[in-house]
Formats: sequence, C-alpha cells, structure tokens
Amino acid sequence: MNKKELEKNILDLKYQFQMQKINASLIMLTIGILSFVGTFIWYSERLIFGISISIIVTLLSLFFYKTTKKQLIRIVKDIREL
Repeated sequence: MNKKELEKNILDLKYQFQMQKINASLIMLTIGILSFVGTFIWYSERLIFGISISIIVTLLSLFFYKTTKKQLIRIVKDIREL
C-alpha cells in the first residue's frame, strides 16, 4: 500500500466521521424541537419557555451542521487533490 492510498483511506475515514456528526446534528434538531414543543404545548404558561429552548436547540444544531458541512467540503477537496 503506497502513501497515496493510505492518505485516501484516512480521508475516507474522516469523511465518514463527519457524516456521523451531521446525522447526529439532524437527529438532535428534529427530536429536540419535537420533544420541547410537545412537552410545553400542554402548559400555556410555559409555552414561551418551551419555544425559547427549542430555538436554542435549533440554533446549536444548525451551527453544528454548518461547521461539519464545511469540514466535509474541505475533505472532499483534499481527496480530489490526491
């Protein structure tokens, strides 16, 4: 196995790891929103609190998703350069 193939395999593993991170962020996004809204919709006095927590979870998930997506693009560029 030469150095170029080894480098490609390492980049492939990094790519798979980043894909798992994207899956985790999307799961956190959907489950977080549904659980908080579902929990707080029954309590009208706590609705604002539930919505604010949902917004925080949404923003964190989107930030995590975007940073991971940028890393994926960088890995793909590195693979193409090989």
